[in-house]
Amino acid sequence: MEVKKINTDKLLNINSHARPDNFEDFIGQEHIKGVVKTAIDSGKKRKSYMGHMLFSGPSGFGKTTIAHIISKQSNVGIKAVTGYAINKPSDIISILNILEQGDILFIDEIHRLKPNIEEVLYIAMEDFVIDMVMPEWWNVRVPINPFTLIGATTKSELLSQPIKNRFVYHFHFMEYTPDEKIVLIKKYLTQYGINVTPEILEQVSQKVDAVPREIHNMCIKIRDFVITHGNPVIANAVKQSESPKQNTLTQQLRNDFLTHSKIEEGGMTPLHARYLEILEQADRPMGAKAIAVQLGINEKAVEEDVEPLLLKLWKIEKTWAGRILV
Repeated sequence: MEVKKINTDKLLNINSHARPDNFEDFIGQEHIKGVVKTAIDSGKKRKSYMGHMLFSGPSGFGKTTIAHIISKQSNVGIKAVTGYAINKPSDIISILNILEQGDILFIDEIHRLKPNIEEVLYIAMEDFVIDMVMPEWWNVRVPINPFTLIGATTKSELLSQPIKNRFVYHFHFMEYTPDEKIVLIKKYLTQYGINVTPEILEQVSQKVDAVPREIHNMCIKIRDFVITHGNPVIANAVKQSESPKQNTLTQQLRNDFLTHSKIEEGGMTPLHARYLEILEQADRPMGAKAIAVQLGINEKAVEEDVEPLLLKLWKIEKTWAGRILV
């Protein structure tokens, strides 16, 4: 039976950015890497697919990167798609039908899948078949190639229990330690041709949240600042598309960078500072909605983009009466 295909060019989104292609170059998440290596080795020895994996945790911790490393280390293909891009059962059916034997299907934001799409997916996960409803209203099961599903989510509680149960491995990505932050900053600055002393490296690590993506973003900002305000020879070399030469992040450049970027303790921005100022001036508990009005942003942005860092830094506390300063 011929299964109708849809154009998956817009659905499949393989990340083309440079990423580590082995676990040694991926900093942190040691508790995950050890178990995943075992699963990969087992799959190679059995010459079969690996068990399905669910990655949970905040955004920016390397869930997508790990999925691509698993693909490379397993010598299998990977198809990547975001949950919100799959709108109807025929979308996921078309994707499942193009998977080769043992391929990895990586679904980012898997909690965004609709219930009827989840049903198609968890049957495929367990039995490697697709239930097709024919025009005469009878069902036929179409076999598909065995595959490994890797789902990534920031909200695992939104996934239904039936699909959760189909995952063999459940991994939660943990916050990076101070030592891992320093290793990661050093790695990125070296990659961008910036020398830094251990003392300044320690100081820089105190000004960023323990999130790999945030760390990388700050290192890019440091690179740009040093190129613009540091040695003009290096700036010219970069403009001419030459290989970046080594430059040093001096104490003065570091201080100027923090002033220029308005970065405070732990990676706080002016928006975080204004939030704390509002609570201090109110001198009473306040709800997220009231704070959002004064910040000029919506309530969801306050709860998801501003408060997590302040809670992590023990600057605020959520009580039954509202937010208070610690």
